[in-house]
Amino acid sequence: EVSDRVAGGIWFLDLAPVTDPALVARTVATVLGVREDPGVPVADTIAASWRDREALLVLDNCEHVLEACADLVETLQVSCAGIRVLATSREPLGVDGETVWAVPSLGVPDARQSLATDGFLELDAVRLFVDRARLAVNGFAPDVGEAALIGELCRRLDGLPLAIELAAARIRVLSVAQIADRLGDRF
Repeated sequence: EVSDRVAGGIWFLDLAPVTDPALVARTVATVLGVREDPGVPVADTIAASWRDREALLVLDNCEHVLEACADLVETLQVSCAGIRVLATSREPLGVDGETVWAVPSLGVPDARQSLATDGFLELDAVRLFVDRARLAVNGFAPDVGEAALIGELCRRLDGLPLAIELAAARIRVLSVAQIADRLGDRF
């Protein structure tokens, strides 16, 4: 939605596969097309190359490399006034000027609420589960019994979007009842 307002574009980096914090800046440099200068910290090279540019840098899945992300963002804040960073993580980066927005839980059915298939998709958590299940299994169409189980699943997952998406993806190999039964098994 904002791409037409960001002259330098939007740059997305999925940091989930980056297991070594020392590789965060190098990964960002690669995506941004910045060549490393021998003997110069990679973050400084990025800052020098992007100093006069405007862009939105999206760092996704920062939680396991939080400190390295925070260090990079701090370097960019000092040198690159036109760079904005959107970071997703279970924890804040802890950098100056950071605005934290917690993703709220989705609406879930009340424990006493009966879910019939016609009104069932009006609840955000249930609709997310069904949408993601349909992506996993083409033609997924829950019956009345499954609707009640999906409502229970969404309640037990506290309406958390990521948890619901992960549970729904299991529909490829498990039934809704099996997913509900196994929800308490942390393994």
